[in-house]
Amino acid sequence: MRMMGFGRDDKKTEAAAPQTEKSDQPVRSLVRIRFDRFDRELTYFNDRFDLKEGDRVFVSGKLAGQIGVVISVTTKFRIKRSDYECVIAPAQTPIHGTYRPVADKMLSYDGNALSPEAFRMWVMPPEEPTEDPEDEVIIGDGYEIPLDDPRRAEGVDDAVFRRALDICRQGRVGYIAVRDGVGRAYVEGEHWYELEFCMRNHAIAEAYCGCPYPGLCKHLLAVAVTLSAMSKRGEPDLSRDFVLIDADRFFGMVRQNELPVTV
Repeated sequence: MRMMGFGRDDKKTEAAAPQTEKSDQPVRSLVRIRFDRFDRELTYFNDRFDLKEGDRVFVSGKLAGQIGVVISVTTKFRIKRSDYECVIAPAQTPIHGTYRPVADKMLSYDGNALSPEAFRMWVMPPEEPTEDPEDEVIIGDGYEIPLDDPRRAEGVDDAVFRRALDICRQGRVGYIAVRDGVGRAYVEGEHWYELEFCMRNHAIAEAYCGCPYPGLCKHLLAVAVTLSAMSKRGEPDLSRDFVLIDADRFFGMVRQNELPVTV
């Protein structure tokens, strides 16, 4: 279990990934994919990407939204297309930039560091367009959480706050970025949840989470607790643009990367 505010000394200071060559041309194939979360291996049809062993992908069907790892690819097959679900998207884009460790996160003030849109592609499938009026996103007033003491936010439930602390200890605040006072975060729960907020007067304001909880949720509170604890250590400087990535996830991304990363 990880405790918020404790640093790490078990990470290597050099994190450069080997250069690999990969074609953008699709290769029609049958792909065996492992889903570690469910301890399952399934075969999918692919006609959109040039996939290799070790690639992380999203698929259609019952495991839509879950990340799988390609364990084998074959172009020698004869199938009935309707019998197979398919690969719908790669689950990653290159990570780059300059980072340094701060507590259990990797911090960057680099303007070329990983954008929210790029991080999303590591953990969430692409959004499918919909014209269903019942799926319209309707936004009311967002929450405001003071970073000097997130527990003082209006509407905080003690049980929800304790669950937020658990999220922080477990390293499930995967990503936080702020640019020009606008923030985006991703927190891992039953699914990955996307959060939006603004930085204002040492507080996160106009804060929203994509989870279905009707009140001030544990995901928003976990982001606030993370920023509160880290800013009290002196970093990140909340007056600057920055990117924070959970260190375990960061080094996992670097191992699968195609570009050099400076640490």
